[in-house]
Amino acid sequence: MSAKLTLLLVALLLVLLPWALWRIAAVRAVAPLAVVQILAGIALGPSLLGRLAPELHAALFTPTALAAVNGLSAIGVLLFVFVSGMHLDIGALRRDGRGLPALALGSFALPLALGAGLGVWVAAAVPGALGPRGGLPVFVLGFAICIAVTALPVLAAILKELGLIGTRLGQTALAVAALNDAALWVVLAVLLALVAESGFGVGATLALTAGWAALMLGAVRPLLALMARGPGGEARMLTLGAATALAAAASAEAIGLDFILGGFVAGAIMPPGARAALIAKIEPVTVTVLLPFFFMASGLATAIDPASGAFLSVMLLATAATILGKVAGIALPARRAGESWAFALALGVMMQTKGLMEVVVLTVLHQAGLIGGTVFSALIAMAVICTVIPGALTRALARRAVQSLPAKSGASAAS
Repeated sequence: MSAKLTLLLVALLLVLLPWALWRIAAVRAVAPLAVVQILAGIALGPSLLGRLAPELHAALFTPTALAAVNGLSAIGVLLFVFVSGMHLDIGALRRDGRGLPALALGSFALPLALGAGLGVWVAAAVPGALGPRGGLPVFVLGFAICIAVTALPVLAAILKELGLIGTRLGQTALAVAALNDAALWVVLAVLLALVAESGFGVGATLALTAGWAALMLGAVRPLLALMARGPGGEARMLTLGAATALAAAASAEAIGLDFILGGFVAGAIMPPGARAALIAKIEPVTVTVLLPFFFMASGLATAIDPASGAFLSVMLLATAATILGKVAGIALPARRAGESWAFALALGVMMQTKGLMEVVVLTVLHQAGLIGGTVFSALIAMAVICTVIPGALTRALARRAVQSLPAKSGASAAS
């Protein structure tokens, strides 16, 4: 069988099988499609197929096939984070609620702190926890970021499935997740600038990062807004949006940041009036056709070993840290703001959602050499667990927590 035929058959399996499984009501009730796709990617890797049929695994994933998978994976994840950036509506966040900053700060800062503390222990207790370029400070910060992640796009999908996206509970959760996303990418950008191998040095890389951000916000964003006006703006913005994502990714990679960061920023600066059309055109094909290649690439790097004490320890402790940090970090400020316990706890449960965003962040850290294979695999497993939790628990909490009020004006843009 030729390399092209092999790749096409594996791609067909990845596109069709997770969707078919997700169509089963019992599966759909507990897991979003992203989780099923992640598990399918893991199943093709050394964790399952590599153990059950090592000869078949080696025959499928030849160097030629891996090069193609990695190339398509890069395009898929770039477009995904580009769409994720368009879900982040800063204008809507300014309009909605004065209590949001306290909720967002708690839901990001507490798990970040717990993750940092756990990261110190993991670095000392787990052999090979640090990647080849992972000194202790950057490992601890990277590990902490992974504990603090909330995936806005997957959360929006879960809320839609539960019929909660238009409620005050759903809109508050989306707004807090959007602020979490913004904080996540700022901290990740600083971390990548500190460890960049661009040849510029740390100080110059930080200065280039600041200049790059100023250029994107001060020049590219208003230029895009101008180009979106007038007849044919929708068709024009499809090409310009994709080109902006590619240019931002290339420039971010060139100065030592990860190309994924560039894609997210490109999405965040898209004109609000053009976002709905861009998301409608780009997201379905990206999620259905291209992202499975990213899941495959991630699965090939994931080695889940249930018999490994190090793997189990990191997975269980990381899961406990993110659940405790997210629930307490948002529920306590919500209670102080006068919300009911049911409302506060439902928000905390929703903030567990890790989804694909966690896999993206983990891939960035792993490929940058900041975390080792065991930690990478354990945190992938944690991401799956923490993405399954919200759907099941929110159904129970929502009966008491949801207030049947219309969403505030403009709030729905964050979805």
